[in-house]
Amino acid sequence: MNRDEHGQSLIELALVLPILVIVLAGMFDAVRAVQISSSLNAAVREGTRFAVVRGQFSATPVGPGTGTYTAPDRDSAVEASVLERTAGIPRAVTVRATWPDGNNAKGSRVVVTATTDYVPVLSAVFIGDRLRLPLSASSSLTISN
Repeated sequence: MNRDEHGQSLIELALVLPILVIVLAGMFDAVRAVQISSSLNAAVREGTRFAVVRGQFSATPVGPGTGTYTAPDRDSAVEASVLERTAGIPRAVTVRATWPDGNNAKGSRVVVTATTDYVPVLSAVFIGDRLRLPLSASSSLTISN
């Protein structure tokens, strides 16, 4: 291998390395978005379960007609249940808890929804936090208690 070939390898590396770094960062971003979405889904399922087992006849009820409920879509106990399970999510999470049937009686439905913004790493590096992708999860169950 002569001296000219060493220079050629260096130029090839300089051309390929930025593309490789961008592809790897994009893959990292995709995996991170899926992980955050999965965590959000799990938290919402647990929040919905929390609301379902605390229906009208529970010792600690939640939902319409209780002290933790603020119409039309906030219940501090359900919010706290969801938020304690979203500890690894880097952005603020907004939680909504609704009772479409208007009450927390047995047989009524509960819908819990959580949303957050996801900022890809490449976006944060190159354009700040201007590119935000909304991630959302929702769960609906029927009150059994």
